[in-house]
Amino acid sequence: MKILLIGRYGEGEIVAGPERVARELYCELKNQNHQVVFFEYFFSGYKNSSFHKKLFGFEVSNNSIYTLGIVPLVRKLVKEKFEIIHIINSQRFILVLFLVRWIIKSKLVATLHGFIRYEIPESKFWKKKYFLDLLVEKFIVFKCDLIVFPSNLLCATFTNYYKISKDIYKIIPNGVSDIYFNNTSIIPKIKHSIKLIFYNGFTGAINKGIDELLMLLSNINFKIEIYILGKRSVINASNNVEVNFVGMMDHPDLINFYRDKHFVIKSPAFEPFSIFVAECMSVGLIPILNENVGISDFIEHEVNGFIYQSKSQSTFTDLFERILSNKYDLDLISTNAKKIQEQLNWKSVTSKYTSEYEVVV
Repeated sequence: MKILLIGRYGEGEIVAGPERVARELYCELKNQNHQVVFFEYFFSGYKNSSFHKKLFGFEVSNNSIYTLGIVPLVRKLVKEKFEIIHIINSQRFILVLFLVRWIIKSKLVATLHGFIRYEIPESKFWKKKYFLDLLVEKFIVFKCDLIVFPSNLLCATFTNYYKISKDIYKIIPNGVSDIYFNNTSIIPKIKHSIKLIFYNGFTGAINKGIDELLMLLSNINFKIEIYILGKRSVINASNNVEVNFVGMMDHPDLINFYRDKHFVIKSPAFEPFSIFVAECMSVGLIPILNENVGISDFIEHEVNGFIYQSKSQSTFTDLFERILSNKYDLDLISTNAKKIQEQLNWKSVTSKYTSEYEVVV
């Protein structure tokens, strides 16, 4: 089967979630000896990007990753006759694919990682041209042969809004990189403070809800240390909360950074999945999140993590009171959290994708 993954592969080692999914799936397809190539674009911000290259550029790496301008992209799409074209993350240049859809006979598969209306503030919608992302989203929903969602939460959000037929979508979760396996440790005892990790995103385009989370934490009668990875932002924290911005790290540094922390926490904000939480769990951190986070599909309350009600301050406060009163065996919950590796590894996830490819073709 001749497979094309198309989307953003990203530059450097540290990339956002959708690009990490693209890399992991592509590499695992190669490992499983599938005939696969990757097409991406000369995105603004890439070190070799220019107007000319966005139109006519053509570069290919030793690993069959093509970076193409619009004209070479159209030629390759028409010439190569891929059986499966998988839109692995939504990018604006993919609009070209739908313009030539009538010429090519490939089956189109798309993985959707988010929902524009829920995640992008209206104030940024027109200014940042997010309406183009909405256009891509609509083409995917109405023109693809198969749509993949990483969680029941995102699936329900899309199907309720677009009324998508059950025949054209599947739920396949994202995986955890192998580098996190066999790097587990026992979480430290809670002594003078609770140490939390929070991911604030790459760019700040999507509101991760840090202000709302800090408001919830202000009602905890104990010292909280929260370590924020990603975008720095102006925040207001109460006296009991110590805020530390630590920036982004590569995988090995992250694993070491996690070792003296207790929990990975999410705000009440909508989040379609969260690879970050899955990775934290795989090394033993205990998740604290709510029903608005897609990875809650894999969390059993008080077994391998904690789920609080997003609209209830009391459930959040009560949870921390029970933790501080030693009502839980945190070592056991941490051990159970690590078992996420058994479900969310890329070998298993890729096998689910290839099974769906075969059905579509």
